[in-house]
Amino acid sequence: MRGERARLAADIYSSRRDRDRIFVSVDGGFGEPAWDMLLILYIMDAGGRMATTNELLAAPNVPRDIAEPFIGWLVSQGLAGFGEAQGTVRLLDAGREMMDAYLDKRSGRGHDKKFMH
Repeated sequence: MRGERARLAADIYSSRRDRDRIFVSVDGGFGEPAWDMLLILYIMDAGGRMATTNELLAAPNVPRDIAEPFIGWLVSQGLAGFGEAQGTVRLLDAGREMMDAYLDKRSGRGHDKKFMH
């Protein structure tokens, strides 16, 4: 199950990069740096590793100075935390659980509880 979710997260991330390449001429482009970073954290977590700060800053394909505040935002929201090794960021349980729920919903495995009796 975890591997399937990680593959789906990788597909979503790849799709976003495809979108960036196709719509490159659109001024300002599309961007959700925190979402791209969360996808990368999830993919790396599923592989048993933490992301480096540099990997996260490269993930959203935006200038570093725009991407940088989003790492702190993910940490402040309790979705990610700084790793023990300097320059690393890890996915926290809350981020993993939310991503699991999102990816299950995207894969058709999630059930919307408000419709369940």
